[in-house]
Amino acid sequence: MTQHPRAEIDQLAEASIAALRAPSILNTQPWRWRLEGEHAELWADRARRLDGLDPDGRLLLLSCGTALHHATVALRAAGYAADIERLPDAERPDLLARIRQGAPGPAERDLYAAIYRRRTDRRPFADRRPDGSVLAELGAAAERHGTHLHVVRPDQVAAFASAVAHANAVERADDRYRADILAWTTRPRQERDGVSARSTVPAGSQPVPPRDLNPAAPATLRPGPGADRGTVYLVLAVDAEAPAAWLAAGEALSDVWLTLTARGLAASPISEVVEVEPVRAALRRLLGGAGHPAIAVRVGYPEQDAGPVPVSTRRSGTDTVGLPGQP
Repeated sequence: MTQHPRAEIDQLAEASIAALRAPSILNTQPWRWRLEGEHAELWADRARRLDGLDPDGRLLLLSCGTALHHATVALRAAGYAADIERLPDAERPDLLARIRQGAPGPAERDLYAAIYRRRTDRRPFADRRPDGSVLAELGAAAERHGTHLHVVRPDQVAAFASAVAHANAVERADDRYRADILAWTTRPRQERDGVSARSTVPAGSQPVPPRDLNPAAPATLRPGPGADRGTVYLVLAVDAEAPAAWLAAGEALSDVWLTLTARGLAASPISEVVEVEPVRAALRRLLGGAGHPAIAVRVGYPEQDAGPVPVSTRRSGTDTVGLPGQP
């Protein structure tokens, strides 16, 4: 039975609202949705690009890819496939995708439930290490989007940590980088974006040093008892340096993150290793030259008594979703 067009657009509106929960670089949420007829359009919001951290807009496109995948997860949870045209108009490069409600099918709700449980957890993780079957599942989630997942081997962690530390040092010495961090960690509450001190932890003794996200206010999230001994470091890599590849990397990141959340794991991104070009090149060499690093992620089991991570603030649907007839 063919569904009424109004019901289809309502379903797409719900999917775009679910996509508001997607992770993004410094919680910039650099996207807009527009509902048009029987499809929804995903647009890049270039006003939210980070001039210092992301001058080429690669991480902006990756962030938009996470929103696109979140929307498809919401459609599948409602019992529909998602028909997607990616980068459908060469004359309008900021139109990243058109998404339509596809054929009916079995409802898939595991990843949809994970959308609302997922957090960026920057605390040290527990000693228990994710096993090979879980990592294989995460690799398959990345490959569904033509993106490769590399697991940093234990003997490579020291070199990886050195690369992250070097990236942090380069960024701290650059006014543009510091301006981005300051701008997006001191956002007015009414903007409902950016990174709050409530979700950051003080610097500790983690094997891989975290980015300093507290230039103006001290971190208030307690790090807990974890020592990061079971933490696994993953790198998502793409085959091409092109907008389509960065969008796909974001879809892969969303798929990986929701899959690990559904399995009881937690994660936080390490984007600084791809923001500083010499460090990104060094990371590619560390991985054997296979693909172009898109983003790194630390993954592990949260400590049982560490408590929940606060929910990050999110813009409303009225700010990000244009309904039919609206500009």
